[in-house]
Amino acid sequence: MPSLSPRRYRFLDRVTKLLGLVLVTVALVPGTLHGPLRIVCGLFGLCLGVATVFVEPDVEADAGD
Repeated sequence: MPSLSPRRYRFLDRVTKLLGLVLVTVALVPGTLHGPLRIVCGLFGLCLGVATVFVEPDVEADAGD
């Protein structure tokens, strides 16, 4: 599994969750997207929002922060 320093992990976690939330919101708002693009945008937002589940903060780098 990939690992990041705790600071970078928190940053990446917040950015991916925020972008995922924006994409899901755009997919759900009526009139913004049409057809299959809505589904793709929503699924991509969902995947992006949970992307950091597979990344771990590096415990050894925590001592330096």
